[in-house]
Amino acid sequence: MHDKNTIQELIKAFYPYAKRKLRFKESCKVFLHDNQENGADPLGKTAYYDPESREVHLYITKRHPKDVLKSFSHELVHHGQNCRGDLTNAGATTEGYAQTDEHLREMEREAYLEGNMLVRDWCDNNQGIEAHRGEAGMAGSIPNTNPTAKDKRWLGPAGVRGNNGKRGGWPT
Repeated sequence: MHDKNTIQELIKAFYPYAKRKLRFKESCKVFLHDNQENGADPLGKTAYYDPESREVHLYITKRHPKDVLKSFSHELVHHGQNCRGDLTNAGATTEGYAQTDEHLREMEREAYLEGNMLVRDWCDNNQGIEAHRGEAGMAGSIPNTNPTAKDKRWLGPAGVRGNNGKRGGWPT
């Protein structure tokens, strides 16, 4: 399993790229939370951004580092929105806010799209990710299997089990 240091290294490597792409100048503070109770909850918290203190809080227990990085990126989009003034007087983020407040729903939509695409682009363009692959930075330690249609355990494009005999899939 990956440790807290791996997550910290990825965050430090990713942050300058995200800051440049999102075009914000003000820095934010980042806190990693190792919370066993939250980690045991299949629908537990993943992260949140506090616009007043400009803090990103990430829950890391029992999560893959890349998943934590996606949460971090999502929250950095919110930080960028805050720096632009888009979160000023935006209203409370109580339960259901993304379904009832159209402005905040749009802020979430942007954070989901831009945040995930930032991580995808960073990984695909090898922006420092090679140093974090597998044991001792060896890219070969990550399995790169090419399952067949007979192996129904994997999902192919569009979530089709076995991908109807097509080979490959997509990286996540």
